[in-house]
Amino acid sequence: MDITINQVEDRLVVALIGDLDNAASSQAERSLAPVYDFTDGDILIDCTQLNYISSSGLRIMLNIYKHTRANGHKAILKGLSEDVKEVFQLSGFLQLYVTED
Repeated sequence: MDITINQVEDRLVVALIGDLDNAASSQAERSLAPVYDFTDGDILIDCTQLNYISSSGLRIMLNIYKHTRANGHKAILKGLSEDVKEVFQLSGFLQLYVTED
């Protein structure tokens, strides 16, 4: 699992690459620490290269959503594959996020 974080204008763009599964979740949480310091705008999570997400990955996504909403901004998902989108739909998380193609 690789994660890149860049600020683009007033958004923080987080790219998730690989599998966000139980084995990767601890490292992913550490890598995503800067996300919780960002309070100035929306957070865009680019899932274009995300192959798989487990329940521990969904927990991380929920924490990002809660942080973003608490700061009065939007959490946005971009580039969901059909498999990952299905996990978000079945868990009800797709209703929380704004989506972009």
